[in-house]
Amino acid sequence: MQTRLNTQSHADLIHSVLAGHRAGLPIDEVIRRSWSRCLTTYALDPYQSKRPNTVEHADLLARRQRIGAVLAIARIEMESLSKLMRRSEYSIILTDRDGVILSYVGDPGFAATARRCGFREGVVWSEQELGTNGMGTCLTTQRPIVIHRAEHFLAQNIQLTCSAAPIFDMRGQLLAALDISGASATAQTHTLALVDMAAQNVENRALLGACRDYYVLRFHRCAEFVSTPGEGVIAFDELGTIKGANRSALELLRFRDHEALCGQRVERVFETSLASLLQLAARHRFRPEPLPSPLARRPWFAMLQAPVESQRRAIPAAGTAGTAPGVARPPESDPLQCLHSSDPVMQQSVEVLRRVIDRDISVLLLGETGTGKGYCARAIHAASRRAEKPFLSVNCGAIPEPLIESELFGHKPGAFTGAARDGSMGRILQANGGTLFLDEIGDMPLPLQARLLNVIEDREVLPLGGTKAIPVDVRIISATQHDPVELIAKGQFRDDLYYRLNGITVRIPPVRQRADIPDLIRKLVGTEAGPENSVDIDVALLERLARYSWPGNVRQLRNVVRTMLALRSGNRLTLADFNDSWLTGATRPEEPVESGKPPEADLENVLDSAECDALRRTLEAFHWNISAAASRLHLSRRTLYRKMHRHGLVRHAAPTALTVVGRDRDAAHDEGGARAPPKGPADAG
Repeated sequence: MQTRLNTQSHADLIHSVLAGHRAGLPIDEVIRRSWSRCLTTYALDPYQSKRPNTVEHADLLARRQRIGAVLAIARIEMESLSKLMRRSEYSIILTDRDGVILSYVGDPGFAATARRCGFREGVVWSEQELGTNGMGTCLTTQRPIVIHRAEHFLAQNIQLTCSAAPIFDMRGQLLAALDISGASATAQTHTLALVDMAAQNVENRALLGACRDYYVLRFHRCAEFVSTPGEGVIAFDELGTIKGANRSALELLRFRDHEALCGQRVERVFETSLASLLQLAARHRFRPEPLPSPLARRPWFAMLQAPVESQRRAIPAAGTAGTAPGVARPPESDPLQCLHSSDPVMQQSVEVLRRVIDRDISVLLLGETGTGKGYCARAIHAASRRAEKPFLSVNCGAIPEPLIESELFGHKPGAFTGAARDGSMGRILQANGGTLFLDEIGDMPLPLQARLLNVIEDREVLPLGGTKAIPVDVRIISATQHDPVELIAKGQFRDDLYYRLNGITVRIPPVRQRADIPDLIRKLVGTEAGPENSVDIDVALLERLARYSWPGNVRQLRNVVRTMLALRSGNRLTLADFNDSWLTGATRPEEPVESGKPPEADLENVLDSAECDALRRTLEAFHWNISAAASRLHLSRRTLYRKMHRHGLVRHAAPTALTVVGRDRDAAHDEGGARAPPKGPADAG
């Protein structure tokens, strides 16, 4: 086909094919029909150099709002695809049902071509606007499709190869299209398979989040395929009427479309009683079970999630167990209010979390150190129906490797040299019924990753030295500052564990990328000052702090705020309460830092010194009365003792004499235990 194009114009080829004079050319009927629509319905000219239309910014924002949580879910898939296709010179694009680009991820090597073609947010790539193309024709035909080079209608686009797949809601209504476009010389059938799988992942995750008020049945003929992208998912009400389904459900049940399936009775579709299905939810089991089926029929294996309770538990108010000082009691209807932010990325993340808060879906938190991943994990737990159960935190990067296994899985008496005489339950069993937060999961040794995967899949724990597995019901929230896809590529992380933990991925942006830095600073000042103290912050100081790049993220910002509050002379923070030396480090105050770059050691030392000085002055002012000093600093006695130990603060015989005797690192697990509350926006990172 390309050889023929060398001797005949693109426009002549299209007219000739549509007139039936090139019947021998290998042009798919879908392409022929699209070309016909472009000529007769849209009145487009193949040789026309058409400038893409762009919607107004307000319209773009409204379209993003209309698509809801699908945008954030799709963005996660797009970033995963970009890692897989690194250096392949491709653009990954999400459009709404009208062909308007809502989100774009591009390889730098393809950036110039992408700009020329009009691959940017707000541009309209419908078939009516730009003729036959991957995004537009996918939306028109509502099927996965590859548009390769000369198959494009407009000659200006024949250097492109585009693979696109549609995204539907649970009723089969078209929502969006996911597209991978590049300049490949060959048609990329494997790319089409990749983008179609990603589109179905978006559909499945969006469906699970949207069906909070229904029973959700996850099923397959093979038990091991339940909770994988190939599972069937059906939502039905308390009467058994099917309200929605994913595409895999249609294929497995052999229904032609959503209209044929929705409205059916679930017991009729699965040839079993509604009571038998509801018993799956009543038993609260997390492994697929065989459904009763007629003789000689292969059984379905299924799990059932009950509707989310209409009344959620709110995070307890300030001053009660489970709440950080200074955090007001949020409304019952918005249990994640403590994560509220005017930053668009954070808003999308909270919306995704709100939809899955009580679903059996693992959550993976990604973000640089100090961004508040631990705080987010505690908020998820406190907002869920597991809030009254334990919350256990394990920092996989802070525990010596030989101890991680016994720390997580527990051990029997005498299981190894040095084992506790009475044995140990382990963190997983301690969190039974509640939530286990695995921080820095990327640092977990590979052999333990395999054991953890077995625990998640089988819902059973076998302690070291034990012979009998113990059933366990625990929700896993994991976090890492590393890119899991890169760890997998390096052989440092198991891909099967990643896919099991990656039910929902939430990216917490670094401070330098947040649009709400002033609000964040005010919130930290209010939280650290405490509810009994009203402390304002001067505009000049607020602007000074907002200009800094904060390589240590919210943790670093919080430490500076604490230091200013400890040394303040009044109830209004001004530039006089701030010292530029606290920000001294490898990066100048207003200089942006490279994403992902950790704070330098000398910056940490400066902040440590400032905190040490503030603690010393307060202790001396209260004549080393620990209770009085802790109250003044709005810390618990336990936390103050820990900080004194960390900084080596020791009271000698002379009332004001003090020696710094060396520094020990914070205990890796100052948290742990039941129903630990969110402490502040960056107490865990």
